[in-house]
Amino acid sequence: MSDASSTETARRTGKNPGPRTGLRSRQIARLRHVPVTRRVAAWIAAVAHDPGTSFRFVVAFAVAHTLLWTIIITALKSAQDIHMDVSEAYAWGQKFLLGYGKHPPLAGWVAGVWFRVFPVTDWATYALAMMVTGLGLVICWLIAVRVVDHRRAMFTVAMLAIYPIFNFKGYQYNPDTLQLVTLPLFVLAYLNAFEKRTARSGLWLGLATALALMTKYWVLTMIGAAGLAALLHPDRMRFWRSPAPWVAFAAFFVAMLPHLWWLKQSDFMPLVYADDVYSGRTFGVALQLSLLYLAHNIGLLLVPVGLAAVALAWKLQWWKSIRSRGVVREFVASAKRPWMRGPNPGVYLSQAKHIWIIQIIVGLVPAVAAVVLGIYIKTDWGISLFFLVPLALLAIPTLRVTQMALIRIMLIWLIFTLVMLVISPIIAAQTIRRDGYKGLPFLPRSEFALQLTEA
Repeated sequence: MSDASSTETARRTGKNPGPRTGLRSRQIARLRHVPVTRRVAAWIAAVAHDPGTSFRFVVAFAVAHTLLWTIIITALKSAQDIHMDVSEAYAWGQKFLLGYGKHPPLAGWVAGVWFRVFPVTDWATYALAMMVTGLGLVICWLIAVRVVDHRRAMFTVAMLAIYPIFNFKGYQYNPDTLQLVTLPLFVLAYLNAFEKRTARSGLWLGLATALALMTKYWVLTMIGAAGLAALLHPDRMRFWRSPAPWVAFAAFFVAMLPHLWWLKQSDFMPLVYADDVYSGRTFGVALQLSLLYLAHNIGLLLVPVGLAAVALAWKLQWWKSIRSRGVVREFVASAKRPWMRGPNPGVYLSQAKHIWIIQIIVGLVPAVAAVVLGIYIKTDWGISLFFLVPLALLAIPTLRVTQMALIRIMLIWLIFTLVMLVISPIIAAQTIRRDGYKGLPFLPRSEFALQLTEA
Protein backbone atom coordinates (compact mmCIF):
# COMPACT_ATOMS: atom_id res chain seq x y z
CA MET A 1 0.00 0.00 0.00
CA SER A 2 1.37 3.40 -0.95
CA ASP A 3 1.98 6.17 1.54
CA ALA A 4 -0.79 8.22 -0.02
CA SER A 5 -3.37 5.44 0.22
CA SER A 6 -2.40 4.58 3.83
CA THR A 7 -2.69 8.19 4.84
CA GLU A 8 -6.12 8.44 3.22
CA THR A 9 -7.31 5.24 4.93
CA ALA A 10 -6.09 6.41 8.33
CA ARG A 11 -7.76 9.75 7.86
CA ARG A 12 -11.12 8.10 7.05
CA THR A 13 -10.93 5.79 10.05
CA GLY A 14 -9.93 8.64 12.38
CA LYS A 15 -6.85 6.87 13.71
CA ASN A 16 -4.50 9.40 12.22
CA PRO A 17 -5.66 12.81 11.12
CA GLY A 18 -2.77 13.03 8.73
CA PRO A 19 -0.89 16.17 7.86
CA ARG A 20 -3.13 19.21 8.42
CA THR A 21 -0.45 21.85 8.46
CA GLY A 22 -2.11 23.91 5.77
CA LEU A 23 -5.54 23.85 7.42
CA ARG A 24 -4.14 24.63 10.86
CA SER A 25 -2.10 27.51 9.50
CA ARG A 26 -5.17 28.97 7.85
CA GLN A 27 -7.19 28.64 11.08
CA ILE A 28 -4.49 30.34 13.13
CA ALA A 29 -4.13 33.10 10.56
CA ARG A 30 -7.91 33.61 10.52
CA LEU A 31 -8.04 33.70 14.34
CA ARG A 32 -5.36 36.37 14.44
CA HIS A 33 -7.58 38.64 12.39
CA VAL A 34 -10.57 38.20 14.73
CA PRO A 35 -10.71 41.11 17.22
CA VAL A 36 -10.33 40.27 20.90
CA THR A 37 -13.74 41.77 21.62
CA ARG A 38 -15.41 39.32 19.24
CA ARG A 39 -13.59 36.40 20.82
CA VAL A 40 -14.74 37.51 24.28
CA ALA A 41 -18.30 38.03 23.03
CA ALA A 42 -18.38 34.58 21.45
CA TRP A 43 -17.03 33.03 24.64
CA ILE A 44 -19.65 34.80 26.80
CA ALA A 45 -22.48 33.74 24.49
CA ALA A 46 -21.26 30.13 24.47
CA VAL A 47 -20.77 29.90 28.24
CA ALA A 48 -24.13 31.55 29.00
CA HIS A 49 -25.94 29.20 26.61
CA ASP A 50 -24.22 25.97 27.66
CA PRO A 51 -26.20 24.16 30.41
CA GLY A 52 -22.94 22.84 31.84
CA THR A 53 -21.40 26.26 32.46
CA SER A 54 -24.31 28.71 32.55
CA PHE A 55 -24.98 28.43 36.30
CA ARG A 56 -21.36 29.24 37.20
CA PHE A 57 -21.47 32.11 34.75
CA VAL A 58 -24.62 33.66 36.23
CA VAL A 59 -23.20 33.30 39.76
CA ALA A 60 -20.02 35.10 38.64
CA PHE A 61 -22.16 37.78 37.00
CA ALA A 62 -24.21 38.25 40.18
CA VAL A 63 -21.05 38.49 42.30
CA ALA A 64 -19.60 41.12 39.96
CA HIS A 65 -22.88 43.06 40.04
CA THR A 66 -22.94 42.91 43.85
CA LEU A 67 -19.35 44.09 44.28
CA LEU A 68 -19.50 46.85 41.68
CA TRP A 69 -22.79 48.27 42.88
CA THR A 70 -21.71 48.10 46.52
CA ILE A 71 -18.79 50.37 45.57
CA ILE A 72 -21.07 52.64 43.51
CA ILE A 73 -23.74 53.02 46.17
CA THR A 74 -21.17 53.52 48.94
CA ALA A 75 -19.59 56.36 46.96
CA LEU A 76 -22.93 57.82 45.85
CA LYS A 77 -24.39 57.82 49.38
CA SER A 78 -21.23 58.95 51.12
CA ALA A 79 -22.76 62.41 51.49
CA GLN A 80 -25.58 61.16 53.72
CA ASP A 81 -26.29 58.75 56.53
CA ILE A 82 -27.99 55.41 56.06
CA HIS A 83 -31.72 55.18 55.45
CA MET A 84 -34.02 54.94 58.46
CA ASP A 85 -35.20 51.48 57.37
CA VAL A 86 -31.65 50.16 57.67
CA SER A 87 -31.30 51.54 61.17
CA GLU A 88 -34.62 49.96 62.05
CA ALA A 89 -33.53 46.55 60.74
CA TYR A 90 -30.23 46.85 62.64
CA ALA A 91 -32.09 47.62 65.87
CA TRP A 92 -34.41 44.65 65.35
CA GLY A 93 -31.46 42.36 64.74
CA GLN A 94 -29.98 43.00 68.18
CA LYS A 95 -32.55 40.59 69.61
CA PHE A 96 -33.91 37.60 67.73
CA LEU A 97 -37.64 37.78 68.42
CA LEU A 98 -40.57 36.01 66.77
CA GLY A 99 -41.89 39.33 65.48
CA TYR A 100 -41.45 43.08 65.72
CA GLY A 101 -43.78 46.02 65.97
CA LYS A 102 -44.29 46.58 62.24
CA HIS A 103 -43.28 43.41 60.43
CA PRO A 104 -42.54 39.71 60.76
CA PRO A 105 -39.03 38.93 62.00
CA LEU A 106 -36.99 37.71 59.00
CA ALA A 107 -35.55 41.10 57.98
CA GLY A 108 -34.35 41.68 61.56
CA TRP A 109 -32.88 38.18 61.80
CA VAL A 110 -30.89 38.61 58.57
CA ALA A 111 -29.58 42.01 59.71
CA GLY A 112 -28.67 40.55 63.09
CA VAL A 113 -26.63 37.74 61.53
CA TRP A 114 -25.02 40.08 58.98
CA PHE A 115 -23.80 42.60 61.54
CA ARG A 116 -22.37 39.88 63.74
CA VAL A 117 -20.01 39.12 60.84
CA PHE A 118 -19.49 42.55 59.27
CA PRO A 119 -18.76 45.87 60.99
CA VAL A 120 -21.55 48.34 61.67
CA THR A 121 -20.57 50.76 58.93
CA ASP A 122 -22.32 52.41 56.02
CA TRP A 123 -20.60 50.27 53.39
CA ALA A 124 -21.67 47.09 55.19
CA THR A 125 -25.34 48.14 55.01
CA TYR A 126 -25.04 48.77 51.27
CA ALA A 127 -23.20 45.47 50.85
CA LEU A 128 -26.08 43.71 52.61
CA ALA A 129 -28.63 45.29 50.27
CA MET A 130 -26.58 44.49 47.17
CA MET A 131 -25.97 40.95 48.39
CA VAL A 132 -29.74 40.51 48.60
CA THR A 133 -30.24 41.78 45.04
CA GLY A 134 -27.35 39.64 43.75
CA LEU A 135 -28.83 36.53 45.32
CA GLY A 136 -32.18 37.51 43.84
CA LEU A 137 -30.60 37.59 40.36
CA VAL A 138 -29.37 34.01 40.74
CA ILE A 139 -32.76 32.76 41.95
CA CYS A 140 -34.51 34.57 39.10
CA TRP A 141 -32.19 32.75 36.69
CA LEU A 142 -33.18 29.44 38.30
CA ILE A 143 -36.82 30.39 37.65
CA ALA A 144 -36.06 31.44 34.08
CA VAL A 145 -34.37 28.18 33.03
CA ARG A 146 -37.61 26.38 33.93
CA VAL A 147 -39.50 28.62 31.53
CA VAL A 148 -37.10 29.48 28.67
CA ASP A 149 -33.77 28.33 27.27
CA HIS A 150 -30.44 29.35 28.81
CA ARG A 151 -29.84 32.24 26.43
CA ARG A 152 -33.16 33.86 27.30
CA ALA A 153 -32.57 33.13 30.97
CA MET A 154 -29.30 35.06 30.91
CA PHE A 155 -30.99 37.85 28.96
CA THR A 156 -33.60 37.99 31.74
CA VAL A 157 -30.90 38.35 34.40
CA ALA A 158 -29.18 41.13 32.45
CA MET A 159 -32.50 43.00 32.18
CA LEU A 160 -33.03 42.66 35.93
CA ALA A 161 -29.49 43.92 36.62
CA ILE A 162 -30.40 47.10 34.68
CA TYR A 163 -33.78 47.38 36.41
CA PRO A 164 -33.37 50.21 38.99
CA ILE A 165 -34.84 47.99 41.73
CA PHE A 166 -31.70 45.84 41.51
CA ASN A 167 -29.24 48.76 41.63
CA PHE A 168 -30.24 52.33 42.56
CA LYS A 169 -33.44 51.62 44.48
CA GLY A 170 -32.06 48.46 46.02
CA TYR A 171 -29.53 50.36 48.11
CA GLN A 172 -31.58 50.34 51.31
CA TYR A 173 -31.97 47.07 53.13
CA ASN A 174 -35.51 46.58 54.44
CA PRO A 175 -38.32 43.98 54.21
CA ASP A 176 -39.24 45.21 50.72
CA THR A 177 -35.71 44.57 49.45
CA LEU A 178 -35.47 41.20 51.20
CA GLN A 179 -38.56 40.09 49.25
CA LEU A 180 -36.34 40.10 46.14
CA VAL A 181 -34.95 36.85 47.59
CA THR A 182 -37.90 35.28 49.37
CA LEU A 183 -40.51 35.86 46.65
CA PRO A 184 -38.35 34.45 43.81
CA LEU A 185 -37.68 31.48 46.09
CA PHE A 186 -41.42 31.06 46.54
CA VAL A 187 -42.08 31.24 42.78
CA LEU A 188 -39.27 28.74 42.14
CA ALA A 189 -40.72 26.33 44.72
CA TYR A 190 -44.20 26.78 43.24
CA LEU A 191 -43.03 25.96 39.69
CA ASN A 192 -41.12 22.96 41.01
CA ALA A 193 -44.14 21.67 42.97
CA PHE A 194 -46.53 22.14 40.07
CA GLU A 195 -44.19 20.24 37.75
CA LYS A 196 -43.15 17.36 40.03
CA ARG A 197 -46.31 17.10 42.19
CA THR A 198 -44.54 15.10 44.90
CA ALA A 199 -44.73 15.34 48.68
CA ARG A 200 -41.13 16.57 48.84
CA SER A 201 -41.77 19.37 46.36
CA GLY A 202 -44.86 20.30 48.39
CA LEU A 203 -42.75 20.44 51.54
CA TRP A 204 -40.33 22.88 49.90
CA LEU A 205 -43.25 24.97 48.65
CA GLY A 206 -44.74 25.19 52.15
CA LEU A 207 -41.42 26.20 53.71
CA ALA A 208 -40.74 28.76 50.95
CA THR A 209 -44.21 30.23 51.47
CA ALA A 210 -43.61 30.57 55.21
CA LEU A 211 -40.20 32.15 54.60
CA ALA A 212 -41.76 34.71 52.28
CA LEU A 213 -44.55 35.55 54.72
CA MET A 214 -42.00 35.96 57.52
CA THR A 215 -40.50 38.79 55.46
CA LYS A 216 -43.61 40.94 55.12
CA TYR A 217 -47.35 40.30 55.07
CA TRP A 218 -47.51 42.10 51.72
CA VAL A 219 -46.24 38.89 50.05
CA LEU A 220 -49.77 37.54 50.38
CA THR A 221 -50.38 39.31 47.06
CA MET A 222 -47.85 37.06 45.30
CA ILE A 223 -48.95 33.96 47.23
CA GLY A 224 -52.57 34.64 46.27
CA ALA A 225 -51.56 35.18 42.63
CA ALA A 226 -49.78 31.82 42.58
CA GLY A 227 -52.86 30.19 44.09
CA LEU A 228 -55.04 31.65 41.33
CA ALA A 229 -52.50 30.53 38.73
CA ALA A 230 -52.75 27.00 40.11
CA LEU A 231 -56.53 27.19 39.73
CA LEU A 232 -56.47 28.66 36.21
CA HIS A 233 -53.69 26.58 34.66
CA PRO A 234 -54.82 23.90 32.16
CA ASP A 235 -53.04 21.18 34.21
CA ARG A 236 -54.62 22.29 37.48
CA MET A 237 -56.41 19.00 38.23
CA ARG A 238 -53.20 16.98 38.03
CA PHE A 239 -51.68 19.34 40.59
CA TRP A 240 -54.61 19.42 43.02
CA ARG A 241 -55.00 15.64 42.93
CA SER A 242 -51.34 15.18 43.90
CA PRO A 243 -49.96 15.36 47.48
CA ALA A 244 -47.93 18.53 46.71
CA PRO A 245 -50.49 21.27 47.56
CA TRP A 246 -51.74 19.54 50.70
CA VAL A 247 -48.25 18.86 52.05
CA ALA A 248 -47.46 22.51 51.26
CA PHE A 249 -50.44 23.72 53.31
CA ALA A 250 -49.43 21.55 56.27
CA ALA A 251 -45.74 22.54 56.16
CA PHE A 252 -46.67 26.23 55.87
CA PHE A 253 -48.99 26.08 58.86
CA VAL A 254 -46.46 24.26 61.07
CA ALA A 255 -43.65 26.65 60.09
CA MET A 256 -45.82 29.68 60.87
CA LEU A 257 -47.05 28.47 64.26
CA PRO A 258 -44.37 30.28 66.38
CA HIS A 259 -45.05 33.59 64.65
CA LEU A 260 -48.82 33.11 64.88
CA TRP A 261 -48.42 32.51 68.62
CA TRP A 262 -46.37 35.73 68.88
CA LEU A 263 -49.05 37.62 66.93
CA LYS A 264 -51.68 36.56 69.41
CA GLN A 265 -49.45 37.40 72.39
CA SER A 266 -48.77 40.88 70.97
CA ASP A 267 -52.46 41.54 70.26
CA PHE A 268 -51.73 41.46 66.51
CA MET A 269 -49.53 44.54 66.77
CA PRO A 270 -48.24 44.61 63.14
CA LEU A 271 -51.77 44.32 61.78
CA VAL A 272 -53.01 47.10 64.08
CA TYR A 273 -50.10 49.27 62.95
CA ALA A 274 -50.88 48.63 59.26
CA ASP A 275 -54.57 49.40 59.77
CA ASP A 276 -53.81 52.66 61.62
CA VAL A 277 -51.27 53.92 59.08
CA TYR A 278 -52.51 52.73 55.70
CA SER A 279 -56.30 52.31 55.83
CA GLY A 280 -59.19 54.77 55.84
CA ARG A 281 -58.36 56.78 52.69
CA THR A 282 -61.12 58.34 50.65
CA PHE A 283 -61.84 57.06 47.15
CA GLY A 284 -60.22 60.08 45.50
CA VAL A 285 -57.05 59.90 47.58
CA ALA A 286 -56.78 56.12 47.13
CA LEU A 287 -57.24 56.48 43.36
CA GLN A 288 -54.56 59.15 43.15
CA LEU A 289 -52.12 57.05 45.20
CA SER A 290 -52.82 53.94 43.10
CA LEU A 291 -52.21 55.82 39.86
CA LEU A 292 -48.95 57.17 41.31
CA TYR A 293 -47.99 53.63 42.34
CA LEU A 294 -48.60 52.30 38.82
CA ALA A 295 -46.87 55.24 37.12
CA HIS A 296 -43.83 54.92 39.37
CA ASN A 297 -43.36 51.19 38.85
CA ILE A 298 -44.13 51.26 35.13
CA GLY A 299 -41.59 54.05 34.78
CA LEU A 300 -38.95 51.92 36.49
CA LEU A 301 -39.78 48.99 34.20
CA LEU A 302 -39.39 51.13 31.09
CA VAL A 303 -35.64 51.30 31.73
CA PRO A 304 -34.84 47.58 31.26
CA VAL A 305 -37.64 47.02 28.75
CA GLY A 306 -36.53 49.95 26.58
CA LEU A 307 -32.87 48.95 26.65
CA ALA A 308 -33.77 45.33 25.94
CA ALA A 309 -35.77 46.49 22.90
CA VAL A 310 -32.68 48.31 21.64
CA ALA A 311 -30.54 45.19 22.15
CA LEU A 312 -33.06 42.99 20.32
CA ALA A 313 -33.76 45.32 17.39
CA TRP A 314 -30.28 46.77 16.85
CA LYS A 315 -28.89 46.48 13.34
CA LEU A 316 -25.29 46.97 12.30
CA GLN A 317 -24.73 50.03 10.15
CA TRP A 318 -28.24 51.23 10.87
CA TRP A 319 -27.42 54.66 9.52
CA LYS A 320 -27.19 53.21 6.00
CA SER A 321 -30.69 51.78 6.38
CA ILE A 322 -32.00 55.16 7.53
CA ARG A 323 -30.50 56.80 4.43
CA SER A 324 -32.11 54.28 2.10
CA ARG A 325 -35.45 53.72 3.88
CA GLY A 326 -35.99 56.83 5.95
CA VAL A 327 -36.35 57.15 9.72
CA VAL A 328 -39.97 56.02 9.99
CA ARG A 329 -39.66 52.94 7.79
CA GLU A 330 -36.43 51.88 9.48
CA PHE A 331 -38.02 52.32 12.92
CA VAL A 332 -40.96 50.11 11.89
CA ALA A 333 -38.58 47.52 10.43
CA SER A 334 -36.52 47.53 13.63
CA ALA A 335 -39.66 47.02 15.73
CA LYS A 336 -40.63 44.00 13.60
CA ARG A 337 -37.12 42.51 13.43
CA PRO A 338 -37.12 40.43 16.67
CA TRP A 339 -40.55 38.89 15.97
CA MET A 340 -41.13 35.72 13.99
CA ARG A 341 -44.05 33.31 13.73
CA GLY A 342 -43.73 29.59 14.18
CA PRO A 343 -42.85 27.16 16.97
CA ASN A 344 -40.19 28.22 19.42
CA PRO A 345 -38.29 25.44 21.24
CA GLY A 346 -36.72 28.04 23.52
CA VAL A 347 -39.99 28.61 25.43
CA TYR A 348 -41.73 26.03 27.63
CA LEU A 349 -45.33 27.14 27.36
CA SER A 350 -46.69 25.14 30.29
CA GLN A 351 -44.39 26.93 32.73
CA ALA A 352 -44.67 30.26 30.92
CA LYS A 353 -48.43 30.31 31.59
CA HIS A 354 -47.72 30.42 35.33
CA ILE A 355 -45.44 33.44 34.92
CA TRP A 356 -47.95 35.32 32.76
CA ILE A 357 -50.86 34.70 35.12
CA ILE A 358 -48.91 35.57 38.28
CA GLN A 359 -47.43 38.77 36.83
CA ILE A 360 -50.73 40.04 35.43
CA ILE A 361 -52.45 39.49 38.79
CA VAL A 362 -49.78 41.11 40.98
CA GLY A 363 -49.34 43.91 38.47
CA LEU A 364 -52.97 45.02 38.50
CA VAL A 365 -54.91 43.63 41.47
CA PRO A 366 -53.06 45.44 44.33
CA ALA A 367 -53.65 48.86 42.75
CA VAL A 368 -57.32 48.12 42.08
CA ALA A 369 -57.84 46.63 45.55
CA ALA A 370 -56.24 49.69 47.16
CA VAL A 371 -58.82 51.93 45.47
CA VAL A 372 -61.74 49.69 46.42
CA LEU A 373 -60.62 49.25 50.04
CA GLY A 374 -59.36 52.82 50.57
CA ILE A 375 -55.75 51.80 51.27
CA TYR A 376 -52.69 54.02 51.06
CA ILE A 377 -50.52 52.02 48.63
CA LYS A 378 -46.88 53.15 48.72
CA THR A 379 -44.83 53.22 45.54
CA ASP A 380 -42.13 51.10 47.18
CA TRP A 381 -44.60 48.27 47.69
CA GLY A 382 -44.04 47.50 44.02
CA ILE A 383 -40.36 46.72 44.60
CA SER A 384 -41.03 43.00 44.91
CA LEU A 385 -43.97 42.59 42.53
CA PHE A 386 -42.52 43.20 39.07
CA PHE A 387 -39.37 41.06 38.92
CA LEU A 388 -41.18 38.55 36.66
CA VAL A 389 -41.90 41.13 33.93
CA PRO A 390 -38.65 40.55 31.95
CA LEU A 391 -39.20 36.79 31.99
CA ALA A 392 -42.87 37.18 31.07
CA LEU A 393 -41.87 39.23 28.02
CA LEU A 394 -39.02 36.95 26.95
CA ALA A 395 -41.33 33.93 27.24
CA ILE A 396 -43.48 35.22 24.36
CA PRO A 397 -42.89 32.50 21.74
CA THR A 398 -42.85 34.83 18.72
CA LEU A 399 -39.99 36.87 20.20
CA ARG A 400 -36.58 35.71 18.96
CA VAL A 401 -33.48 36.33 21.09
CA THR A 402 -30.28 36.05 19.10
CA GLN A 403 -26.77 35.52 20.39
CA MET A 404 -25.82 39.10 19.50
CA ALA A 405 -28.85 40.45 21.37
CA LEU A 406 -27.56 38.77 24.54
CA ILE A 407 -24.11 40.29 24.00
CA ARG A 408 -25.64 43.74 23.47
CA ILE A 409 -27.77 43.68 26.65
CA MET A 410 -24.78 42.56 28.73
CA LEU A 411 -22.66 45.27 27.14
CA ILE A 412 -25.35 47.83 28.05
CA TRP A 413 -25.21 46.62 31.66
CA LEU A 414 -21.40 46.84 31.68
CA ILE A 415 -21.28 50.36 30.21
CA PHE A 416 -24.02 51.59 32.55
CA THR A 417 -22.25 50.11 35.59
CA LEU A 418 -18.79 51.42 34.68
CA VAL A 419 -20.14 54.91 33.97
CA MET A 420 -21.82 54.97 37.38
CA LEU A 421 -18.63 53.69 38.98
CA VAL A 422 -16.78 56.70 37.60
CA ILE A 423 -19.35 59.44 38.23
CA SER A 424 -20.81 58.32 41.59
CA PRO A 425 -18.13 60.04 43.76
CA ILE A 426 -18.40 63.14 41.56
CA ILE A 427 -22.18 63.27 42.12
CA ALA A 428 -21.72 62.91 45.88
CA ALA A 429 -19.11 65.68 45.99
CA GLN A 430 -21.28 68.01 43.89
CA THR A 431 -24.29 67.34 46.14
CA ILE A 432 -22.36 68.31 49.28
CA ARG A 433 -20.81 71.32 47.58
CA ARG A 434 -24.19 72.57 46.38
CA ASP A 435 -26.51 71.76 49.27
CA GLY A 436 -24.33 71.03 52.26
CA TYR A 437 -26.15 69.16 54.99
CA LYS A 438 -29.40 70.99 54.30
CA GLY A 439 -30.00 68.89 51.19
CA LEU A 440 -29.59 65.53 52.90
CA PRO A 441 -32.85 63.58 52.95
CA PHE A 442 -31.84 61.50 55.99
CA LEU A 443 -30.29 62.74 59.18
CA PRO A 444 -28.17 60.38 61.27
CA ARG A 445 -30.34 57.64 62.72
CA SER A 446 -27.87 54.81 63.23
CA GLU A 447 -26.85 56.33 66.57
CA PHE A 448 -30.52 56.62 67.52
CA ALA A 449 -31.06 52.94 66.66
CA LEU A 450 -28.12 52.02 68.86
CA GLN A 451 -29.55 54.09 71.74
CA LEU A 452 -32.92 52.37 71.36
CA THR A 453 -31.21 49.00 71.48
CA GLU A 454 -29.29 49.85 74.62
CA ALA A 455 -32.35 51.31 76.35
